[in-house]
Amino acid sequence: MIRATAATVIGPSHEAQGGPNQDALRLRGSQGGWFLAVADGLGSRPLSHVGSRLAVRVAEKCLRRGLFERSPREAIQDFYRAWLTALPSNDPSSMATTILAASVREDGRCSIVQLGDGLVLYRAGGDFGVLTGDRAGFANETAALGVTRSFGAWQHTSFVLSQPRDGVMLMTDGLADDLVPERLDGFFDRLIGVAAKRSRRNGKRWLARQLRAWPTPLHADDKTVGLIFRADR
Repeated sequence: MIRATAATVIGPSHEAQGGPNQDALRLRGSQGGWFLAVADGLGSRPLSHVGSRLAVRVAEKCLRRGLFERSPREAIQDFYRAWLTALPSNDPSSMATTILAASVREDGRCSIVQLGDGLVLYRAGGDFGVLTGDRAGFANETAALGVTRSFGAWQHTSFVLSQPRDGVMLMTDGLADDLVPERLDGFFDRLIGVAAKRSRRNGKRWLARQLRAWPTPLHADDKTVGLIFRADR
């Protein structure tokens, strides 16, 4: 059985200032499979929270089935055009956002895409992997919807979740930036292990508590994490 859970929390500084959560999250199940998208609006852009919320909604419509039925290039190009069309203004750079999305079918087939910062971890056939590469962009500016038009800036992969505790995990950089690379596999196994023992609702509550208690005081970054995994047989 394929299961999933996810949570997002506003960063302490953003909350204290009365600002919006610039992260966005979408988790939907259908026919035994799941679709997950997380987005992180660029803090330097005034309407990034609008762009991130639209990104995860449009991603579900365009990428959920498209990642299996078309080439990654075609699916991503259609998604980008749909996101631009959905924006409430003709200034996409003001709503710039990252996007990470994963679609998993009932048989365990999984496809993932990523543009910009954040982190994608996965375990397939018992083997651990990291999709996310080094940050790219001029002057340390992240690749993002509304900023980057090159397909080459996207990362994507496909695999099969064939064993219990195989899964995929997506997170924004408010969480990812604090993780030690050498311990990513242990972090992945810990979260999957706890989620596997809880219902989706209880798993969401547990994740939210961990994010709120994240040991980086007085920071601004919002935090979002979502996981889809194959449960124990």
